[in-house]
Amino acid sequence: MTETSTADHQAIMELTATYCWALDEKAFERLRGVFLPDATARLGSSSQSGIEEIIERVSTTLARFERSQHMVGTHLIEIDGDTATCRCYLQAQHIRPAGEEPPLLTVGGRYEDRLVRTADGWRIAHRTLVSMWRSGE
Repeated sequence: MTETSTADHQAIMELTATYCWALDEKAFERLRGVFLPDATARLGSSSQSGIEEIIERVSTTLARFERSQHMVGTHLIEIDGDTATCRCYLQAQHIRPAGEEPPLLTVGGRYEDRLVRTADGWRIAHRTLVSMWRSGE
């Protein structure tokens, strides 16, 4: 890998981590620095178009949980000029409010992203969440 390629890989990996921290801290406005304004997504059973719909989807989904912890790893990144793809595994744990059973929902899957290099750095143009397994339904 070239020095530029290494820096690009690191920046894309940090972008996926920034997404996770924004969700877990319920700091959804930070997602504006992760996605393009006109980004699209397929998060679960519905599609989202534009950053407003993406923020609405994740904030509504996570509102029912006391806490969450999203972890990503095993990134596979391919860069072609100012565009890239990134696939990474995801494991997310969600704590339900006291008294709800079971208390923990864990989801395993992967994110499949298309990214674009902008003047402000890499941004996600499209994200697909592929759920591979669940525990605690």
